[in-house]
Amino acid sequence: SECDAIIMDNASVKAVPEITANHVDASLIHEAAIGKIAGEQIIKLMTLGMSEAEAEQKIIEGFLK
Repeated sequence: SECDAIIMDNASVKAVPEITANHVDASLIHEAAIGKIAGEQIIKLMTLGMSEAEAEQKIIEGFLK
């Protein structure tokens, strides 16, 4: 499963690794990242005529697809 999330306001997220392999030579990794929406993304969309709220919503919609 993917280990990425968007959190807002007072929300929290936990990324729990769970990886299994049925082959002795398998090499497995797990990663997780948490970050804010980049301000540059918001500014770029605002220069295209969106409000800050619309820009944020568009970024979230793109993440969820």
